[in-house]
Amino acid sequence: MNILLVDDNIYTIRALKSGIDYNALGITGVYTARNMACAVEWLEKEEIPLVLTDIEMPNGTGLQLLEWINEHRPGIVTLFCTSYANFDYAKKAVELHSFDYYLKPIQYEDLQKLLAKAVEEVKKRAQAKAKERYEVYWNDTLRVHKSHFWEDALFWVDSYDEEELEFLAESRYLPYSAESRFTTVILRFEKEKSRMNDFPRNLERFVAGNIMEELCEKADMQIELFLKYCRDTWTLVLSHGDILTKEEFHEVLAGLVHNMGEVLHCAVSVCYAYRCTLQDVRGRYMLLEGFCREHSPKQDEVVDIDRFEEEICEVKEEHGKVQGTGNAIAKVKQYIDEHFCENITRDTLGEIVYLSPGYLAASFKRETGSSLGSYIIERRMEKAKALLADGKLTVSEVAFAVGYDNFTYFSRLFKNKVGVMPKEYKKGRKK
Repeated sequence: MNILLVDDNIYTIRALKSGIDYNALGITGVYTARNMACAVEWLEKEEIPLVLTDIEMPNGTGLQLLEWINEHRPGIVTLFCTSYANFDYAKKAVELHSFDYYLKPIQYEDLQKLLAKAVEEVKKRAQAKAKERYEVYWNDTLRVHKSHFWEDALFWVDSYDEEELEFLAESRYLPYSAESRFTTVILRFEKEKSRMNDFPRNLERFVAGNIMEELCEKADMQIELFLKYCRDTWTLVLSHGDILTKEEFHEVLAGLVHNMGEVLHCAVSVCYAYRCTLQDVRGRYMLLEGFCREHSPKQDEVVDIDRFEEEICEVKEEHGKVQGTGNAIAKVKQYIDEHFCENITRDTLGEIVYLSPGYLAASFKRETGSSLGSYIIERRMEKAKALLADGKLTVSEVAFAVGYDNFTYFSRLFKNKVGVMPKEYKKGRKK
């Protein structure tokens, strides 16, 4: 730690340098200046967190030096050491947030104690600054972790089973649990005749995000994800308590549609699934996607997917037009059985049977009792058990062979599904 001593009197400077045990204070560098200009030069050139300065000096007082410090180096701890017991000086020193005000003549023992307190203040400010930097870093990191989590949770059917999402959240230090509920929203912006039409992507994200954050703050909602995944379509994941009813939430989205129209002259269509559990969030989101693809919500429309589903079911029951999907499910199973070691996308599965991914996911779970992700993982675990029992491959090679490049995740998942670690299973199956 360094200290800067500022006084126009050379004898005072010498006394301050020789009369204080700086090593005992943890101060290794002692710099001196006899005017404000020289002091500023040192402060701009060196890392000096502690300044002890006189007040009355020619060409710039200690008070003026503190004003400069507050503007350019606000973290520095500044003490005054002066011969003047002037009330106006003391008042100004307090206004400028000086650490303390010491009156000459110098009593070294007293000044040593005062400097020790100042050193502790330097450490305290350094810790606060480090904590602030860490919090900024952590908030940025948390946003990245959330983005990656929701991409895995919503957009991939083979990465993680719905039952594994809680573990995935925990591994990424996210405060999500099986009891957590989330509202997923798909927004479409009709930008062609709006102010957003010529916006670069960053500006579009900034403007839309600001409107979203303002609405969410008023409604006491937290944005977990706001992601653009195709030209005019965005995915929004929100967390909020059940105090905000579905009707109130619907009104919030209606307000979003209105604000986008007022501010950006941009028509918006919105479709949402209200307060899904962590395990259900992927399936409900896929239904949202399917609805948006098949029905193209009208401009400025806000659609509750639950209410839409109820209406469709009523129409089907009334007209006796419930269409079986048994053949489609069989085809999907066959494809998974043949390709489960590969990366399987929901779009690929939908294209095979000419169904929307959302409708396919819901139909598969309804008819088999298992989600697409769970079925893929079951096939992988069966293959992994066979390869481990064969004994020709290492555990890491088995993990890679069945579609996992993360050995730790494969081992944990295997134990969760089979009951023992892969190494234990392999050892127990040796002939």
